[in-house]
Amino acid sequence: MLFKDIPGNKFIKQRLINSVKKNRIAHAQLFCGPKGSATLALALSYARYINCDNKQPEDSCGFCASCKKYSALQHPDLHLVFPIIKSNKTKITTSDNYLSEWRSFVLTNPYSSIQDWVEVLKNENKSGQRGMIYKDQAYSINEKIRLKSYESKYKVVLIWCAEQMNKESSNKLLKLIEEPPKQTIFLLTTKNKTKILKTVLSRLQITH
Repeated sequence: MLFKDIPGNKFIKQRLINSVKKNRIAHAQLFCGPKGSATLALALSYARYINCDNKQPEDSCGFCASCKKYSALQHPDLHLVFPIIKSNKTKITTSDNYLSEWRSFVLTNPYSSIQDWVEVLKNENKSGQRGMIYKDQAYSINEKIRLKSYESKYKVVLIWCAEQMNKESSNKLLKLIEEPPKQTIFLLTTKNKTKILKTVLSRLQITH
């Protein structure tokens, strides 16, 4: 996803680009918008631009090694977090269990909703779960971002549908969001910021 692929949002795109050019990247940001809006697309394009090896004035280059990996959502310094359902297949409830499915889901349509995502998991969702981000995910994120970056200057943790973090995961992520390791950026998206724990919300720079 490149900025040029996203319709409209011209002012927001330019502000995000300028934050990188001026080296004023906030370490914890929330992209907030209604269902069907470009919150995820903008967050992904922003993360890509931050780590592009050959930044252009208005967009990522699209051709460097980093961009190619972002195109497939497989960059080792991009950590993807999203709601999942609890399954009997594993005791650890983290997004890693569904990475392949989610990558395909997002690359097909980055404007899809959590309802669309839960529908993808319907064969495993016998109890009608709506998707949640659990405390195991907070532990997993903590372990991952304590490691050195593999390739890029910045590690990016992208949390899609952050309003689906339960209270336990929110509380455990609070300290990380407030004081992440150096050159670690949290990018969260939501369609309803009022459902995000207030202590977490107060630590985020919000883009509507």
